[in-house]
Amino acid sequence: MKAINSRLLVLTVALSLTLLACTTSIEDYEKSEPKFDLQQFFTGELKGWGLVKNWKGEVTQRFSVDLDGKWEQNKGTLYELFKYADGRTQERIWKLERLANGASIGRANDVIGEAKGQQSGFAFNWSYQLLIDTDDGELKVSLNDWIYQIDSDAVVSEAQIKKFGINVGEVLVFIVKQDQKNG
Repeated sequence: MKAINSRLLVLTVALSLTLLACTTSIEDYEKSEPKFDLQQFFTGELKGWGLVKNWKGEVTQRFSVDLDGKWEQNKGTLYELFKYADGRTQERIWKLERLANGASIGRANDVIGEAKGQQSGFAFNWSYQLLIDTDDGELKVSLNDWIYQIDSDAVVSEAQIKKFGINVGEVLVFIVKQDQKNG
């Protein structure tokens, strides 16, 4: 029995190290183009479409989101209005701040503490804890959100949702800038 437990421990550690070695780092995108600029992209009106998947990969929610970003120097406000397929709506107002070396922080009413982000090349990576309303009350989860710039008018966001370090779902969102010619 002891030999089985030792082998299982070695296998678990080896698998964990392998998975860590395969993890993408923000620095992997350093030389990629176009360079993502949080402030430039999230200024003005934007529109997004997305879905939420559970841990089994099943789609559990679909939504659209209207966004409006305003900036003064390195501080911005990003307003989000989510419209879910079941008729529910949800508002989130981000208070954003760009720091040195591509770093950013953000706060919102349902974010616990600060969201911390880093930009490199065409990628931006956010990490934060979020309170989600469920039928059983509020649930605290961790998000690792990758935003990839497709071109000057579009990004794709892919966020892994974890609880106790275990992947419980993901959120995928496609966001495009709206026509700014009349603004």
